[in-house]
Amino acid sequence: MKPKKVLVTGGAGFIGSTLVRELLARGYNVTVLDNMSIGLIDNLPNGDGALKIIAGDVRDFEMVSAVVQGHDDVLHLAAQAFIPMSYDLPVKCASVNSLGSLNVFKACLDHDVKRIVHVSSSEVYGSSRYTPMDEKHPLNPVSTYAVAKLAADLWAQTMYFEHKLPVVILRPFNTFGPRDTLPRFIPEVIRQNLKEPVIKAGNLQSGRDYTFVTDTAKGIIQAMECENIEGEIINFGTGRSPKMYEIMTMILRMMDLREKEIIEDKSRFRPHDVDNLTSNAAKARKLLGWVPEFDLEKGLQETMDWYMNNGQLWMYEKRGWYWKF
Repeated sequence: MKPKKVLVTGGAGFIGSTLVRELLARGYNVTVLDNMSIGLIDNLPNGDGALKIIAGDVRDFEMVSAVVQGHDDVLHLAAQAFIPMSYDLPVKCASVNSLGSLNVFKACLDHDVKRIVHVSSSEVYGSSRYTPMDEKHPLNPVSTYAVAKLAADLWAQTMYFEHKLPVVILRPFNTFGPRDTLPRFIPEVIRQNLKEPVIKAGNLQSGRDYTFVTDTAKGIIQAMECENIEGEIINFGTGRSPKMYEIMTMILRMMDLREKEIIEDKSRFRPHDVDNLTSNAAKARKLLGWVPEFDLEKGLQETMDWYMNNGQLWMYEKRGWYWKF
């Protein structure tokens, strides 16, 4: 039997590159579609002939349609994924995250894709009205990024209802791990610990539910492989949401840098921050059998080890990106 062909949009990015590795390890033939605005070729493995890389943008429907053709499944991760960037580039964020997603959905319909997994975000919920947050939690996006992701979710749902688009919507809570492409909280704390005289941080009082990137990638594959779940919305997370200062304290302890000075940087505060995101992943356990294997400390150790063993360079550092682009 020929290996299944899987297309990963945004496959050269942070979660996408880990997902590609997991797919190749399972014997799939993988195509990556990425415009390389955030992702990097350096993120991807060799693939030994089972990996094909195409440079392209999901906003180009004709190109997307041509790439989708011939693939059994599509895992859609392509996005402008950094919330602070969305404040300055709202039109780009909307066009990539919303209209770009619509292009992918339509191409999947046109070419009879068996399953499309649309990777959304817990940010569509806004701050928790109750915890843990299940899939019925009220939707209250409070950033341009979150609004654009929710618009894509609604299009996916509507196309499932109208056309039976074989889509599954995943809402991972925060993900962390090796090969991060953007200056998010955990990679920035690690970088600043090693390279800056002080640590500059934003809101340390918010709580976040962090899942290690390998666990997120495996969950995406399980959603692709599981039968009879079209139209479902599924949360991924650990059910625990330590405060950001607790995560920072853990990183400082693990790196033996407890005395590092921390400075509150007002420029890093979001206009309307989400106070708490804590997942209820019972549906993922029930439908997919998904259970995260990494706790926070184990995942942090893996992340720090990767950074130390890979030239102490995040992918955004290779591009010369820091907090402000």
